[in-house]
Amino acid sequence: AHSNTLIGNQTIPKPNRSKYPPAIMSEEYTTNAHDLAEAAKLQAQLEQDSNANNNNPPSSSAQHQYRIPSVSIDSGAYKYVLITALPPNNSHNKPEVFVHSKRGAQYHRNVAEPLIPILKQSGYTDIRIKGGGRILRCDDDNIIKIFGYSYGFGQADHALAKDVVEKSGKFVGYAVTWSNDGY
Repeated sequence: AHSNTLIGNQTIPKPNRSKYPPAIMSEEYTTNAHDLAEAAKLQAQLEQDSNANNNNPPSSSAQHQYRIPSVSIDSGAYKYVLITALPPNNSHNKPEVFVHSKRGAQYHRNVAEPLIPILKQSGYTDIRIKGGGRILRCDDDNIIKIFGYSYGFGQADHALAKDVVEKSGKFVGYAVTWSNDGY
């Protein structure tokens, strides 16, 4: 059996760990110096790209524009990143926010790396990784828990991530919660 947990003033059922293989509920990879260096390199490249785009905005004819989902959360407990990017032809200068998790990602950068080229190819600019953490998506219990932090990118704004998940309309009927606790 599994018990409930209190997050804020809301009681949320804890997922039944027996529903998931041990690899999903445990941490197999530990951030190391190499991963930290790769995360810093990725952040520096995004900063450089952003500065270059400010001086030379991409031409709209060169962009392959298609809608990129703001939320992609794999079922289970995985690392996630919070990314902001200015969409193409954005006259309001308001960034879109993306919450993505990925099954099998060893490090948070492994979640961000596939999304960044897609954003670039679609004409997004000023792409920023705003942090990371973990997301537990339990479809049997209709819960999504957002928590923890990323050594490489820092802690994401989990309240913002929760808002993006709820507004996406992908998880209607799910109890979405967040906490700064945990790794």
